[in-house]
Formats: sequence, structure tokens, C-alpha cells
Amino acid sequence: MILAGCTSAPPSAPPAIIYIGCPPVSSCPIPASKPATNEDLSADILQLESALMECGLQIEAIKKCQEAQHAKTHSAATKAH
Repeated sequence: MILAGCTSAPPSAPPAIIYIGCPPVSSCPIPASKPATNEDLSADILQLESALMECGLQIEAIKKCQEAQHAKTHSAATKAH
């Protein structure tokens, strides 16, 4: 029996699934190169250095994320014991 001032509530929404993880990895392509002059070679070197820097930054971001996740997991496991 429902009390006089009460009504039935609509069902609650299902809980949102929150994925906590590291960013996805994307490929690090090396730019093609066919230098014909020293100037072309110099430009290619700069382009390659830039590509390697971008790849390195991606690796560092993923490494930091994985280390943070490991620390959280280790901390939670330590507290459980």
C-alpha cells in the first residue's frame, strides 16, 4: 500500500560506464624522403626530427598514464590487504 502523499518514481537510469585508461596509440609514420639537393636533405632532416619528436611525445604521454594507473592499482591493492 502506497502512502497517500507518495507516488511511484520512474526507474533509475542505468549507471554510466566510465573507462579510465590511457590514450590510444597511433602509428608514428616516417615521412618519405627523396632529397635531390643539400637543401632538400636539410629540409628532410628537419621533417624527420619533427616526426620523431611527435612520436616521442606520444610515447611519453602513454608512459606517464600507465605509470599513474599502475600507482593507483598498486595503492588500491595495498589498502585492500
